[in-house]
Amino acid sequence: MINLRMSKRVMVALSGLLIVVSSLFAGEKGIKMITEDFPPLNYLENKQLKGPSVEIVEKIKQKLNIATEIKVYPWKRGYDMTEKNINTCLFSTTRTAKREKTFKWVGPLAVKKYGFFAKKSAKIKIANLNDAKKYKVGTQMGGASEDFLRSSGFDKIDLGVEPKKSYQKLNAGRFDLWYTSSTTPVVLAKSLGVDVNEIEMVYVTKESELYMAFNKGTSDAVISNWQKAYDEIHKDGTIEKIFKKYNLENSYPK
Repeated sequence: MINLRMSKRVMVALSGLLIVVSSLFAGEKGIKMITEDFPPLNYLENKQLKGPSVEIVEKIKQKLNIATEIKVYPWKRGYDMTEKNINTCLFSTTRTAKREKTFKWVGPLAVKKYGFFAKKSAKIKIANLNDAKKYKVGTQMGGASEDFLRSSGFDKIDLGVEPKKSYQKLNAGRFDLWYTSSTTPVVLAKSLGVDVNEIEMVYVTKESELYMAFNKGTSDAVISNWQKAYDEIHKDGTIEKIFKKYNLENSYPK
């Protein structure tokens, strides 16, 4: 009788464990992955998804044996879908204090930096903002970059209507420094057919991290598994190699 009771208890415990494991497995397999067409981290090229963030997510999926397809939506639609639907993930998403409790996070996938670029041949060294004020600085007209420079006391500013023109002016020596994000030159160099390695980021003013943002109803166990898989490919150097492949070392999340 005792053995029979113990056997029943064991069977019940095993059944419960099987339900938990099955639910976790179903949760991971059922994750809906969403991104946007926004180079250079994640983008469509000839109808194929590319970019370092895409490759990192694909590597994690391989580790977890997940075959779910990554769907591309406009940013606002993808954001709303992720916020409202359990087991949904949006990337690459900037992790901010305002969004912290809206999602569960895995990453970081990348770091987006803002700062000053110069031609390598100019050998310009910048230790602080005051150093940068000695030079003529180019940036985009009417944006946050212009606001930052003016509020920081820069007076030698060359304003461009579009980033492409500023890139060309920097290469032509029409100004000394270009204030922009770390990802902008990579995108423009490709479209202009120039070598992005001819310029370098000489000073960083601020940076933000981009992550995979999961719906907050996603189980903590699923999030833990995704983070563990991410940590493994970060530790073994896979992620760093991916960023070097895209000439995006400035965006590598060290």
